[in-house]
This record gives sequence, structure tokens and C-alpha cells, in this order.
Amino acid sequence: MIRKKIKEIGTVYSGATPKTNIAEYWNGDIAWVTPREINKLNSQFLNETERYLTESGLKSCSANMLPKGSILFTSRAPIGLLAINNIEVCTNQGFKSIVLNNGFSSLYVYYFLKTQIKQLNDLGTGSTFKELSKSTFEKFEIPIPENLAEQIRIAEVLKKVETLIQQRKESIDLLDNFLRSTFFDIFGDIHTNSKKWPTTKFEKLIRLKRGYDLAKGLRKKGNVPVYASSSIIDYHNEVKVKGPGLITGRSGTIGVVNYTNLDYWPLNTTLYSEFYDGNLIYIKYFLEQFRLDRFSKGSGVPTLNRNLLHNQSIVNVPLKLQNKFASIVEKAEEVKEQYKESLEELKKLFGSLSQKAFKGELDLSKLDVSIQLREVEKKIEAESGLDISLETKLTKSMQQFIKQTADIQKRLALANNMIPKSLFKQIESINKTIEPFQELNKIPEQLALAMKSFDGIKSITSQLNQEAKEKFTTKLTWEEVNFEMVANWIKDEYSEYHFNSEILMHFLENERVTFSNYHSSEELKTNPKLNEADDIKSFVFSALKGKNQFIKLEQFFYDAVSENVQLKLRSDDYEVIKDKEKELRSGIYFKVVE
Repeated sequence: MIRKKIKEIGTVYSGATPKTNIAEYWNGDIAWVTPREINKLNSQFLNETERYLTESGLKSCSANMLPKGSILFTSRAPIGLLAINNIEVCTNQGFKSIVLNNGFSSLYVYYFLKTQIKQLNDLGTGSTFKELSKSTFEKFEIPIPENLAEQIRIAEVLKKVETLIQQRKESIDLLDNFLRSTFFDIFGDIHTNSKKWPTTKFEKLIRLKRGYDLAKGLRKKGNVPVYASSSIIDYHNEVKVKGPGLITGRSGTIGVVNYTNLDYWPLNTTLYSEFYDGNLIYIKYFLEQFRLDRFSKGSGVPTLNRNLLHNQSIVNVPLKLQNKFASIVEKAEEVKEQYKESLEELKKLFGSLSQKAFKGELDLSKLDVSIQLREVEKKIEAESGLDISLETKLTKSMQQFIKQTADIQKRLALANNMIPKSLFKQIESINKTIEPFQELNKIPEQLALAMKSFDGIKSITSQLNQEAKEKFTTKLTWEEVNFEMVANWIKDEYSEYHFNSEILMHFLENERVTFSNYHSSEELKTNPKLNEADDIKSFVFSALKGKNQFIKLEQFFYDAVSENVQLKLRSDDYEVIKDKEKELRSGIYFKVVE
């Protein structure tokens, strides 16, 4: 095992972005990638990109073509995202990519760098936009076996464990998505009442009461769970509610719903169930689908308006179906807990193996990782009753079911013109036939029941795909857009980033909307006949005042001279302001309130 600097094992290249307002630079056949795309990957490899350059676009900037097998490393926004490209690709300026010399394994270097993310982050500089410089990255040292075959063997061992870790994560996510899809299949779209259930007032199903104020509550010795909308903690008190019950956020975390069978003391920031008529598990999922945040009021910190909520008309589904859904949830949650336990064991195994490997202490001649992995699988099978040999079939069946139910939901939303364009890029064609799942009897009965195919699904999916492609192959005009669509676009792109009015307009104009009839605030003042709802400024203003039912924003002043705030910008947005004087960068910025 020797130690080498990165510049001794390969060449480091930066990236660049052609001007986005020159059409001839874009939509060619040269793959071009941004850090955001690397963040979305669920494997070690990049196989395609969202955007492509033309030859003139590539020549217009300082981006470099990277051969297959290079290591793509993001050096800002954020530092430390990694991938190995399976296609020739160039990158934007948010990367420091490594083209390795002969004799070095891309996968080995990938895994070592992955264990060093914190150390590499600490080497980044800059308060507004933390970045790892090329010279600093080139000097970073890597312990590496001199023998290429040894590098490859170590990498393959780590890849085998990491692949199973990713499969466990996907299984957990699939179970959550599966339950949401199952809810939709059984009960339909609860907003449009697509299954024509009888209706009732919200307060007939559940009444929500304001939680207690810790500062005013009488507290004595004794441990009773204190329940917030997102967690349970212990607190000494004598004011409590008899469980079982349900908790949701009154402010801040509106829409987060939990339930408990314990006695508990709800916080002042929560609402709890004073009365409920039905299965508590069903009600939790119902409330999550119902989007309680739509009923929040007030400026500053919006608060859930109970009077408004209690008077809403909602679907009234039979208790028998509620119980059926709850039994599926309970069994799925049991399986998920076993997956979570095995995930933690696999993470420990990966950590142990990588630590030994990069210290030169991993004796591959005595290691059979497949045996260790099989021991983990046996434990899952013994504790959960789920045959791991059927997991691939289970996963495929769940994925198929989720796609089908999601497809129906998109079709219903399309009818109301409420789907963001970005979602349609993810629509995939559904198989015309579903292979029989012959061994469902080996999986817990409730899951097997829920994963059966449902009549009428296959006949509409291909039609939906065609309609979606035809409707969304070009930008929408501003007249075709509603506030919910804009809100969804902003939440999709900016939930983790800051932006200002200029950045927002740049994003909308370049990626979403044609503003052929856009009206400024001054035009609206001089011509009252113009529709104020068409003004993006009124959208932002309503979101800041808590009067926009689809999104909430908060604002702050950024002083680029004193750098009073740590801005977090998308790489594309940084390009909008990077060449401006510091005084011009300063001003009002926004962030999405979750």
C-alpha cells in the first residue's frame, strides 16, 4: 500500500457552462452534467444526462470532454458528490473530475473518496459559496495498492456490499410508496372523490384540539411521552391525553401526521385528536393525502385553521375497507423494520471493510464477503418470515403497481391542468402485460393481496403517455400556467436553495414558461384591466404574506460585501449573479418554508 497525490494518479479537469440564452449552444448530442443530476443517482455510475450541448456550445466555453471511466467529483454546491461516467461527458463548473492514468481503478478511487467527504469539505473555502480548489484537490493523498488487480478486488467487495445497501434503501422507499399507491387504489382520489363515496363533515371523522403549552403546564415527577408532530420525547408532567391518539402540526410542521397507542402530552405547536371515528392508521394516511397545509392562515408563521378544516366535506369510506388498508400497513411496517435493521448491519459491514481496505489490512484471500452477506439475509428471513430469494420479484411487482397507480393519479391531475412539466419527463411506458407472480403465497398474505393487478389500469397508461408527450414537449405560455404549477416548480427546484426575483425569472423563462404577455407591477397600476394573477410578483408577495395556499416563502437581506448570510445557490443560478458587482448581488433573497 502506497500513498499518492491525486495529481500523481491522474489529471484533474474543471468544467464550464455555455451561455444559456444562445439556442445554438444547446440540444445537441454532447452529454453535459450538473451536480444536481449526480445528487439524483442511486448507483455509482452516470449513464445519461438531462441536457446536451452542440459542438459550438462546447467550443464556446472551457468545458472538457471526459472519457468513460472518469471520476466526476463535485467541488461546490455541494462538495463531495461522486459518480463514474459510463458515457463520454462534459460537466459544468461545479466539478473537479479525474481522468485516471493507466494502472489505477476508477471504482477503488471512487470508494476511497466517498469515505473522505467530510475531510474534503473541510478543505473547501469561501463563505458565500464554499468550494474546493483544483490545487487543493490535486494535493489530496490516496492510499492505494500498487497492484491493479488488488485495487479491483477491493473495489468489487465494497461494491457488492454497497449494492445490497442500496437495495435495502430502495425496498424501504418502495414500501412507503407502495402504501400510498395502495391507499389510492382502494379509496381513489379523495380530493375529487373519484370512487363516488358518500361524504361527511371533517369533524365527523376526527376533531383536532390544540396541544398544551409546556410553559403553562403543571409538571411533576414522572415520565409521560411529550408528542410533537415529528417526534416523541420524555418530559416530567401531569397533564396528559389518554392514548391511542393522533398528532399533527398546528404550525411549522403542518401536514406531518403521527399516531401513538401511548398516553401522551401534546405540545403547543401541535393538534391532537380529541375525537376520531374510524381506524387510526387509515386516518393518518388520509390526512397526509388530504394536505392539511391548505387550511393554514396568518402572516409570519401560518397556523392550521381548525374551524375551516372541521367544516370541510370529505369522503366517508366503510370501516371494513379502512381496516383492510390498516392490516396491509401493519404488515408492511413489520417488514420495513426488519429491512431497517438489516440496513444498519450492512452499513456497519461496509464501514468495517472499507476501513480495513484503505489501511491495507483487508486480507482478501481469507475473506468471502458473500458468506457475510448471506448471514445478514438469513437473519432477515428468520425475523420477518420474508424469503429473500423472492425479494427481486417482490420489488418488481411493487414497482409495477406503484407506476400504475401513479399513472392514474397523473391522468386525473392532468384533467385539472395541475401537473408540473418536470413530472412528465419521468413518465415511463408501462408493460402491456403483467407476468403472473406465482409465488405470492410465500410473502405475507396482506402484501400479496395488495399487490394483485387491478382491472382497467393497463388500458389507460399508453394513452396517458401520448397525451403527456403531446402536451408538454414545448414550454407553456404564462396564460396556461396556474399558481399551483409555479409553486410545484419552485418546490422541486429550490427546496434546498436560495433565490431572488432575478434568479426566479431566469429559471422560469429558460426552463418552464414563455412570458409573451407578462405584466410588470407598473403596468398593472396604469392598466387595471390587466389580470393581477398573471404577475409573478403577486405570486411571491402572497407566498411571503402566508396568503398563497400552495407555497410559503420567507425573505432575508443578503449583503454581498459583508457576506452576512451563507447563501446556498444552484450552480445554474450562481452563473446569473457571479459577474455582478457585490453591491448588485446584494438584496432580497427567498427560501421555501417547509
